[in-house]
Amino acid sequence: MRFSTQLLWFLLPVVLLSGCKNDDNMGSTTPTPTAQTQTQLLAANAWQLDKLTDTSGKTINATQTNLTTQVLFGLIFQFRDNNTVRALDRTTKQIVNGGEWTLTADNKAVNVNVTGFKGDFPLVELTAKKMTLRQNVPVNGVNQDVNLEFVPSL
Repeated sequence: MRFSTQLLWFLLPVVLLSGCKNDDNMGSTTPTPTAQTQTQLLAANAWQLDKLTDTSGKTINATQTNLTTQVLFGLIFQFRDNNTVRALDRTTKQIVNGGEWTLTADNKAVNVNVTGFKGDFPLVELTAKKMTLRQNVPVNGVNQDVNLEFVPSL
C-alpha cells in the first residue's frame, strides 16, 4: 500500500502538468500593432538611416542608388505624435524639410508626405531601437524593393 501511495504522489504532478495548455503557442505569436503603440515607437526617437538592404538582408551600397535615396543618409527624421514629421540636416541639425505622416488603416505602414520622401512605406520592423521601412528605389538603374534601416539618432 505504501508503494501505491508513493507512486500516486509521484504521478499526480506529472498528470496535472501534462494537462495544462501551453498558451504561448495559442493563436497568433505576433501581436497586432495598434495606432497608439506604433505612434509611440515612431515618436520616441529621432531616426537616421543606417543602411540599405535588399529584402533578403544583403547590404546595398548607397552609391548604387539614385541621388534622392543617397540624400536620406544625411538627414534625421523626427516623427511627432501630432502627425508632423521634420527632416533635419545630420551635421547642422537645421530643419531642411517637413510635412505630415499617418499610419495606414491596418497600422502596418506609414504614409509620409515630405518633398522627396513621399508615399506609403510598409513597416518591416518597428522597435525602440530600429525602424525598417520598405521602399522601391532604383539600384544600379533597376527599380527594386529595399529596406531602409533606421536607428535612433544620438
